[in-house]
Amino acid sequence: MSYYDKDEWKYPSVTTVISDCTDKSAPLTQWAANMTVEWIRQNVGQEEMGIYPTTDEHLEKARTHFRDVSQEALDVGSEVHNAIEKYLKADHWTGKQAAWIALKGQARSAFCAFQTWEKEHNLKPIALEQTVYGDCWAGTLDFIGYFDNKLYVIDWKSSAGFYPEMRYQVAAYRWALGFVPVEDCEVPHMALIEGCGILRLDKKTGIPKFHDTSKSYERDIAVFKAMVKLYFSRHPVVARRAGWKTPF
Repeated sequence: MSYYDKDEWKYPSVTTVISDCTDKSAPLTQWAANMTVEWIRQNVGQEEMGIYPTTDEHLEKARTHFRDVSQEALDVGSEVHNAIEKYLKADHWTGKQAAWIALKGQARSAFCAFQTWEKEHNLKPIALEQTVYGDCWAGTLDFIGYFDNKLYVIDWKSSAGFYPEMRYQVAAYRWALGFVPVEDCEVPHMALIEGCGILRLDKKTGIPKFHDTSKSYERDIAVFKAMVKLYFSRHPVVARRAGWKTPF
């Protein structure tokens, strides 16, 4: 769980709220079992004969293999996010190249997916990795800026699939911002965010896939707001620390 300190309050993160209100036990249990089998097949026995003689040490390593895989995925995601941020902030090619040149393996594949996608679209960031505050919750968005000349909030994902909770997350960021100050024009003004979406960067294939979630935004933010109420109802201590007042 992660929290943001604001004044005297401690706000839960958007992902903390969503995770607490989303039951993933069934798919995660199956995934953990799959990782156990994967480790045994890769490290023990003679696969061509279908024989896998194991020791207690083997079983212990296989039992916790899913944690290693999960941490590796988190590390790859962090590497990719950091590289994209540096790449988009760089104002010359040398800086852009330095942002990703050290990436290897899946992190490089995911970043290459981003580059492929970026070349096909007009991307102009206003802010990257910006903290936003909602109604007693907070989060850090990946991108707010112009996407093909429209003002968008976009989240980068290096996961294997696209899941509904991703929509709720980016909808929360969009709702928290509402309007964005635009200063690089003749008349600085507050501009309304026009859309939101998820850019999934496949770290295995290096293929990008953009999911424009603008059409489901109203439904997605309604779901997230319901999650916020449920979360604070389930965690009264956290609710008090965040300054949450139950709406009537």
